[in-house]
Amino acid sequence: MTTATDTTSAPARYEWIWLAGALLVGAALVFWRLADKSPTPDEAFYYFESIAPIPQLIHITVYDNFHPPLFYLLFHFLDAALHLTETDYRYVVAALQLVTIFATWALARRWFGAIPALVAALLVATEPLLVAEARLFRMYAMATALTISSWCLLVVAEASHGTQRRWVWLAYGVLALALPYVLYLGAFVVAAQACYGLAKWSTARPAFVWALASAAATTPWWWAVRVQFPGGAFPNASIDGWRVATDVLLSTPPDGWRTPAVYVFVTILVLAVVTAGCWLQRTTALPYLFIPAGLQIALSAVLHKDLVVHRYLAPALPAFALALSACLAAIAATRARLVAAAILVAVLATSAVALANALFDPYYQTTDWYAVEIALHQRSLRSDALVFDQWGPSLVLAASPDVNGHDIYRISRSSPPQDALAWIDAHATARVWYVENLVDAWDPDRVVAAHLRATRPLLYTMIQRHSSPGDRVLVQLYSAKRR
Repeated sequence: MTTATDTTSAPARYEWIWLAGALLVGAALVFWRLADKSPTPDEAFYYFESIAPIPQLIHITVYDNFHPPLFYLLFHFLDAALHLTETDYRYVVAALQLVTIFATWALARRWFGAIPALVAALLVATEPLLVAEARLFRMYAMATALTISSWCLLVVAEASHGTQRRWVWLAYGVLALALPYVLYLGAFVVAAQACYGLAKWSTARPAFVWALASAAATTPWWWAVRVQFPGGAFPNASIDGWRVATDVLLSTPPDGWRTPAVYVFVTILVLAVVTAGCWLQRTTALPYLFIPAGLQIALSAVLHKDLVVHRYLAPALPAFALALSACLAAIAATRARLVAAAILVAVLATSAVALANALFDPYYQTTDWYAVEIALHQRSLRSDALVFDQWGPSLVLAASPDVNGHDIYRISRSSPPQDALAWIDAHATARVWYVENLVDAWDPDRVVAAHLRATRPLLYTMIQRHSSPGDRVLVQLYSAKRR
């Protein structure tokens, strides 16, 4: 996997062809039947937030969300021009995966050479979690693209001269200012780049200066952070540390792979790759790319928050691809080059299994809310009432005539499940639809479901079983209250 190519020279024609191949693979995975799936509750909420008037958008972001506002503001102005649906805006997010592939390739080529750069690009293009996030209208694909692009611009600026240097540092600065406003964890990226600027003061000190500017630029938003912080990042969540690496790397592995032995093996493998890659590339910026993930792990323990949710670690995956490419390149430079090839094939094959699950098997996919809407339409009456055990799905189905205009109780922080019992009893003569999703988060004791079973005859049940608990859905129709 080594090459004699001058990594600071312009890429040869064959390198552009290889890059185009990796981009085509990535595009095929993220754009394939992209708008076919129904919106997820997150997508519906983010779309609702984005299209709201600016004052309402800011209010929703601060008091009903735990993320910074830039993602929603960008799509607010984009929607003012295009007026598309939330599933159509997936195409904009999906395109950012191609930016991630290109930036990873550019860094790998500069550090390792042509063939390892192709390997890194293919690893990123086929990484299951990156593909999954790029197929959703959420900010994580944008945060990932900004993270690796900012590192790429930093490294290029460090080696540039004259006018080009000023323009590249300016472009880097724009991303450094934007990162904390797209995802709060982006501040860790800027902090890591500031550390690199201090360590490489003679060539990279503008990174430290831009980090100070980025910190100053966030001060007008600190009041909102104080409002959001207590409920953000899943406070007091229990974290199974051994599962994190598997969830991040594979996203949708077969259920049979979810065993303690696999969790331990993948965790040890990840630690070995990161350690070896950082050691091999200790003279480059690669070790600094893992500082944000290290901070997330440490602060999860200190703050008693879950900062290692798999999607929160998506921005670290291009760095992992770079570390693995460095390891494979080092192995390939020895007589064990076939071992390097075998490891690469094994990694790509494992990713292919997880991708096949996510793309082709409904069990491993997100909830099919279109099927729920069809079930409602086939059996709903105008007088029916609905209870959503979390408010998110009511936004997904808000445009349905079988939801819009009906009496609805949405379980949330301000409308707890205990209050739903009196509301249900007040609709004694109406049939009640019960839509259960993420019940463990909102109604862990299932008091609403128990009350319905105790007071009303069951008329209809539909269950969607999915690998992820967050995608499982129970839909039930209950008749009028028993006399």
